[in-house]
Amino acid sequence: MTLAESRAEPAHTTNIRTPDIDIASTRPGTPGGKFMRQFWIALDNSSNLPAGRAKPIRIMSENYTLYRGHSGKAQVVAQRCPHRGAMMHLGWVEEDDIRCVYHGWKFDSTGQCVEQPAEETGYNRKVKLPTYPTREHMGLIFAYFGEGDPPSFPPYPESAGEGVIDPWPVYPVPCNYLQCFENSMDEVHVAFTHAPGGSHAKLSHDLPIITAEEKDWGILRFGRRASGMVRHTLHYAPNIVRVIVPPLSGMDGIGGWPEITFSFTPVDDENCLWVLTSKARVTGKDAEIFLEKRAELDRKRAKAPPVLQVVEDMWSGKVHFQDVRHPDLAVVQDIAVQAGQGRIEDRAHEFLGRS
Repeated sequence: MTLAESRAEPAHTTNIRTPDIDIASTRPGTPGGKFMRQFWIALDNSSNLPAGRAKPIRIMSENYTLYRGHSGKAQVVAQRCPHRGAMMHLGWVEEDDIRCVYHGWKFDSTGQCVEQPAEETGYNRKVKLPTYPTREHMGLIFAYFGEGDPPSFPPYPESAGEGVIDPWPVYPVPCNYLQCFENSMDEVHVAFTHAPGGSHAKLSHDLPIITAEEKDWGILRFGRRASGMVRHTLHYAPNIVRVIVPPLSGMDGIGGWPEITFSFTPVDDENCLWVLTSKARVTGKDAEIFLEKRAELDRKRAKAPPVLQVVEDMWSGKVHFQDVRHPDLAVVQDIAVQAGQGRIEDRAHEFLGRS
């Protein structure tokens, strides 16, 4: 069954939301879109963009070009050349400039056209390609798509102490970003959703009592268990979660409980990306062992079926939820549950309690 086919079934249909209360939409001009564009947005894992390469990206229902100059600087520019509308990612990266594949117009990193091979001298000064502030932090690429000057960077601090920064793969998820962000505030699900495979066994023996504090950057959430353990989770506005998780599968406990930062990045109103980075508190020889284990995990990921393929098989009933084994099992489990609610879930029909 394809993703499109699975979406056609009643359990996975798009729900209609009332426009005047819709905060799930991030399209240009919508309340949610205006709000989201006030923040730095995570786009990709830095390692996915080699120097000298350009790629198309879609963020908040708009298309752009992301490229990395030969100096190493990442840059986001408009999707199309202002000359005849050719896609800029089809062209060439020259030093830190990008040249259109159609008529050779070249633009520097500020968007200024600096070369037009077939035009009269000086005409290039009249032409600019829209550009967007682009920065990198903890192995991820961020851009700012709003008006005026961007907010301070980075959008969240790196936690104190030494350790290894460990960006994850980028996972496409077939549902609205807000659905994932608000589901990330649920800690009770850990005892049930992540029971198969045992990755979160140390968190499943008793259910937490959840409390939270509002901060100027978002929400600080506490999950208090009968054992006395208190798990702190940080929810940064508008779409970022930082959480401490049990040792990763296949790491043999090396790195302890890593700190993982999720960005739920809206592609459009019905799709998002999970852009993740983490920090393992290891140094010296332990850091070397951690990186070796991490490389082994990457090799397992390369051999495993794509996460969404496994999720689709679970939705269609080809495989049973409890039987799935995958290098990214917890990610598979969360996407199956969260995206399985529908592309944009209508919360008016839910019976909400403490969980």
